[in-house]
This record gives sequence, structure tokens and C-alpha cells, in this order.
Amino acid sequence: MNIKRITTIVPADYLDKFERCLRAVGVPGMTIDNVKGFGEHANYFSSDLLRSNVRIEVYVGEEKCNEVCEAITRFAIESHTTAGILTIESIDRLIDLNTGQDVLNVNL
Repeated sequence: MNIKRITTIVPADYLDKFERCLRAVGVPGMTIDNVKGFGEHANYFSSDLLRSNVRIEVYVGEEKCNEVCEAITRFAIESHTTAGILTIESIDRLIDLNTGQDVLNVNL
């Protein structure tokens, strides 16, 4: 099974809706980090121009990758998030730390 990591950075205030979007397409779990940064839309009301965002990582099988990416993109457009990015990376190996075994066929 080819595994993909989808990383998305969106404004922090969209996290709850974003989580519901991922659950609706069957994503079994996600990792969330609080991050700060600026890009196209800087925070001009802050002295350092940085915005508070969240970085969300999910792991999915290659066959589910397009469905999840389309749902994320649709969510961002319909929610008018005004900021954010999405990346897709191939994962060479994914190991379950509880068992030490390679994750080959889980609900990804």
C-alpha cells in the first residue's frame, strides 16, 4: 500500500469545521500543531505580522488521497478561509510504535 501524508495549514479558527470535514470523508485520525507565519495575508494588526494557524497532518492510502484533497479544497473555498496551503508527500515507511510493525493495511 502506498501511503500519503497530507499536510494542511489553515487559520486556527477553522479547526473544528475542518475536523468535521475530514471525518465526513472517513479520515481516521489527524495530528495538529499550532504554528505562526505569514504569507499572502499578513496580520497587519500585530507588530510581528504573524498569523496564528494550525498545521494538520493526516495519513491516507494512495487510493483515498484525491478524495481527501478534494474535500479539503472544497472546504477551504466554501469557508472563504482566505489563507492556507496543502501539500501531499509520499511516505516510504510507516511504523506502528505500539507493535513495531509496518502499517500496511489499516483504515488509511
